Amino acid sequence: MSENKLSFTLAGLEITTTEQSNLAIPTWLAEALLVGQYWHQSGLLERLQQQVRVSRGRMGRYEVCDFVLLLLAYAVSGVETLKLFFEQLESVQPVLMSVWKREKCPVAATLSRFLADVDESAVEQLRRLFEADLLEHPIEMAADMGLTDRIGRRWVVFDVDGTVKATRHRALVTAPTHPELKRRSRHAYAPGYGGRKRGDQVRTRTTVACAHTHEWLGTFAAPGNGTPKADLARACELVQRYLQTQGLAVVHGILRLDGLYGSASYVSPIQQAQIAYAIRCRDYHLLNDPIVQATLKQAPQATIAYPDSPHSREFFDIPGLNSTRRGYHEPMRLVVVRMERFDQRKRAVGKCQGRYIHELFLTSLPIEQFSATDVLNLYNGRGGFEQTLAQEDTDRTYAKVI
Repeated sequence: MSENKLSFTLAGLEITTTEQSNLAIPTWLAEALLVGQYWHQSGLLERLQQQVRVSRGRMGRYEVCDFVLLLLAYAVSGVETLKLFFEQLESVQPVLMSVWKREKCPVAATLSRFLADVDESAVEQLRRLFEADLLEHPIEMAADMGLTDRIGRRWVVFDVDGTVKATRHRALVTAPTHPELKRRSRHAYAPGYGGRKRGDQVRTRTTVACAHTHEWLGTFAAPGNGTPKADLARACELVQRYLQTQGLAVVHGILRLDGLYGSASYVSPIQQAQIAYAIRCRDYHLLNDPIVQATLKQAPQATIAYPDSPHSREFFDIPGLNSTRRGYHEPMRLVVVRMERFDQRKRAVGKCQGRYIHELFLTSLPIEQFSATDVLNLYNGRGGFEQTLAQEDTDRTYAKVI
């Protein structure tokens, strides 16, 4: 290609421009190289090559590690789409692949075909690899990290979140002259209940994180309504192993849940794992229980006004409720938070009855160690996790890779 140069002098400086392309180095390259170097030095790369297998009709010149390295760099880059990522990758492909001593870099079409061949067994192998590395190299929790109750006992809080992602499909053109069309998301999404989210098909995902170290312990996803109870049981197993790795007893853990898991029907796996819990409950039919109605007619145990709201909240603490003991190993404590209704708009959270708004919280925390206000404050601390979850939601690779 012919090269045209343009030179001029300005303020004593000679400036020369040319039409020849000189791609800039992406800002994320250094971090991606550090992540790749960690995998190489810690032995993760060797275990990846030995343990993770993806069955393909024709593998060609690439191995599983080539695609994993690309996906790690994509996650580190923070780029919104794979198309933009590959545009930035063009100038540094040899540098990135050399960190794992690989010669060739897959193109976008090759990566797409590889992801289409990833089945559940390969995802499970990769997940076990990540779990093993997390438990082998955890962030050591200092003695002052955690939550201390009213009698000085130490607790470790974990957040479990179940989310439903809905998608809307475009209409497919079907005609005898056209080949059969296949959607790319046919394995990732399926018909299911999307709640308030509009969409033709949905995908259900469960994430587990430690509230104190901000470590992601696990991510489980499935098309449609998924398997929330099985995912919750596996999350409890992860929490058990994590606490044992930190040298703590399992009974020192607390799970914070809401949303998809905001029902008494999900308490059984947690009780079997002997982990404490604090759940914002959506089973508002409990307000019709005679014991709850009788308690709400009495004086509240506490009344607190928070700085962010001019309206005070009344707390009612019920140590054990018969309506929540059917089929469960232990009785559940119910905390009712009541606030006077100050407008007529529909509430996203809480149940309006008469002139009050009610919120329900199920917990196994002892009353002498956690008062009703302590339970609410513990749950409100989940707001920090919601911000972390929102950042994690920007990752476009979780639906297929994790």
